[in-house]
Amino acid sequence: MRTKTMTLNPITSRRSMLPAALGLALLGASPGVMAQTDAPPAASSKTAASQSMTMTPGEGMDSMHLKTPTTAAKTMPPKNGHKAMSYGAMKRMSQQPAKKSDDMGAMQNMPGMKGMAMPMDMKQGKAMSKAPPIGSLPSSDGAAPKGYDAYGVSLRMHDDPLLAKLQIDNLESAHSNDGANAQQWDGRFWVGHNLDKLWIRSEGSRSQGRIEEGDVEALWGHAVSPFWNLMAGVRHDLGTGPTRNWAAFGFQGIAPYEFEFEATAYAGPSGRTAFRLKTSQDWLFTQKLILTPEVDLNAYGRADPRRDIGAGVSDASLSFRLRYEFSRKFAPYLGYSWVHKFGATAGMARATGRPVSDRQILMGVRVWF
Repeated sequence: MRTKTMTLNPITSRRSMLPAALGLALLGASPGVMAQTDAPPAASSKTAASQSMTMTPGEGMDSMHLKTPTTAAKTMPPKNGHKAMSYGAMKRMSQQPAKKSDDMGAMQNMPGMKGMAMPMDMKQGKAMSKAPPIGSLPSSDGAAPKGYDAYGVSLRMHDDPLLAKLQIDNLESAHSNDGANAQQWDGRFWVGHNLDKLWIRSEGSRSQGRIEEGDVEALWGHAVSPFWNLMAGVRHDLGTGPTRNWAAFGFQGIAPYEFEFEATAYAGPSGRTAFRLKTSQDWLFTQKLILTPEVDLNAYGRADPRRDIGAGVSDASLSFRLRYEFSRKFAPYLGYSWVHKFGATAGMARATGRPVSDRQILMGVRVWF
């Protein structure tokens, strides 16, 4: 079988290969330019063939052997996906003065430095504190293995200081329609935080130099809503007859339409029980002139003749006090009060010659500190 041999014209071949040889020679003579340019991701087969050309004399051409291994090596893509860096760029970096923490972010953004974490705090020279592992932070109910204290978290708000207040709603002189005079008081003191407070409440009347009736209560109050407190504590009775002690439980707060409301139940020895209800509301004629109606009611589960108290609803009162607030802490007032006894308590009053109903003119002052 005869093979057909193709013969190349030496002159034509030399003219056609001369531009390619000059281009390859220029590329090989400028390594700095090649190093500063980014390498292509992958060389195709045609590019590789054009960059590595071999001409042998056996093919009818002059002894010209053109290969550019150096150039091919320089254009190979760098390993690990990092960009190539020229010697001139590295030299300029080494000549720049080293900065402190301002250049650390820039170093991390340099090619080849991404993904590398700094194990040391360059400002302090100390190891950075490890963040808690994901999922180890406590939940809102503190049921995680580590409590809030382990992370320096305080459950108590720092804007909840210990506060106290003394408020005397009624400090007055009462003039009855039968000509009798009495001094009456109704006040409270509390100390504590927003949610929990200790309350001291007291009210009563004094006539002819002695306390006729009254009581003092020491209660713990816990806020169950923005406007209501649960109350629990003890009560001690004052006045004529034997003293009585009671366990107290109830609530107080502000009802809709700005009604101040107190309801307290009492339990004492020998099966004694009692209940007290008090409510009031401020009616503003002006910002300083205020009328306050108030209703009080007392009831007992069993009679206590030694204190002139019968079973059932014992007494109730309706009063009106018109005050003028020179300031929120000081307000004198004038008022009117109607007091009436009911049921067995009214019968005991008639038996001793005391009135069942009483109307009083009030003059007093309202203060708080």
